[in-house]
Amino acid sequence: MARRVSSSKGKSPSRGKSGFVWVFILGGVVGMAPLAVQHLRAPPPKVARTITVAEYDSVELPVPTEPVPAGTAVGKIMFQRIRYPKHQVPGNAVTDINSLSGAVAIAQLPAHLPLFRENFSFTDPRTNPIEKQIPPAMRAMTLRVDATSAVEGWAGSGAVVDVLLVTPAQTSVIAERVRVLSAERSTAPVGSGDAPMVPSTVTILVTQEQCLSINMAIPLGKIAFALRNGEDIESWTDPVIAADRLKRSPKAVVDGGKISGFISVKGDSRQFALRDGVWVKADALPSSFSVTRGE
Repeated sequence: MARRVSSSKGKSPSRGKSGFVWVFILGGVVGMAPLAVQHLRAPPPKVARTITVAEYDSVELPVPTEPVPAGTAVGKIMFQRIRYPKHQVPGNAVTDINSLSGAVAIAQLPAHLPLFRENFSFTDPRTNPIEKQIPPAMRAMTLRVDATSAVEGWAGSGAVVDVLLVTPAQTSVIAERVRVLSAERSTAPVGSGDAPMVPSTVTILVTQEQCLSINMAIPLGKIAFALRNGEDIESWTDPVIAADRLKRSPKAVVDGGKISGFISVKGDSRQFALRDGVWVKADALPSSFSVTRGE
C-alpha cells in the first residue's frame, strides 16, 4: 500500500537551506561584534613624560627668622640658613654672618630675605651724636684750638664761625658759616650762664671742598675762628688782607674814606680819626672838622 507523502516534507530541504543562511548571517554579526566593542572602548591613559631641569649651583645664606628693627645688634638677631640658586644671589649679599660680628642694623630688615652689608654699621648711630648730624656729602673734621682761636670758648657746640688762616704775609678767610658740632668731645651747646670752658679741640661740619681747603691751610700757618651770628648770611667784603697793607702810612684823613670822628689828646701829639668806623692815627685835622678843647 502506497504511503501518502505529506507536502510539508517536500519543503524540508528549503527549510534546511533557509536555516543555513541564517546561521551564516548570525555568524557574520557575531564575528563583527568584537570589532564594534573594540572601536567604542576608551583610549588608554597617556603616560606623563618626566621633564629634566638642569640643576643650578646653590649657596646657603643666613636670613632673619623674623623682622628686625633698625638699631638691633647682629648678636641679638635670630638667623636660619636657606639655600638659594647661586646665580640669583647678588654679589653684596652676606654669606657669612661672622663677618658682621659687632655690627648694628641701620635699617629695618625683613624676615626670610638675604642680608646686605649696606644695611649694617659697625658704629651704632644712636650712641654717636656726631655721626647722625652729618648730612650726605658733608664731612666732620677736628681742629686743635686755644683760647684765642676758639674765641675764649664761645666758639663751642652749636656756634657758627668763619675759619681764618693767619700767616706772616696775610690773613685770609678759607671757610664761611661753619657750624661747630662739638667742643672737647662735648655736644652740649654753650650756655648763657658761666663762662664756657676753653676747649683744646673742636669738631666742625664742613663741605668736602672746605675740608680739603682747611687741611691744606693747617701747615701754612695758624687756624683761627671768627664767631658770627648764626642768622648772619653775609659774606666777607674783603676775605684777604695782606701784611703790607697794614704797614701803609696812617694818614687816612687825607687819603679818603668816611671820617665820622676826630680826637686829639691834650698834652699828647697823637691824633686819631674815626674812618669807616675804625680809629686810625691822623697827622692832620680834616677840613670839615673844628677843634673844641675841653677843660
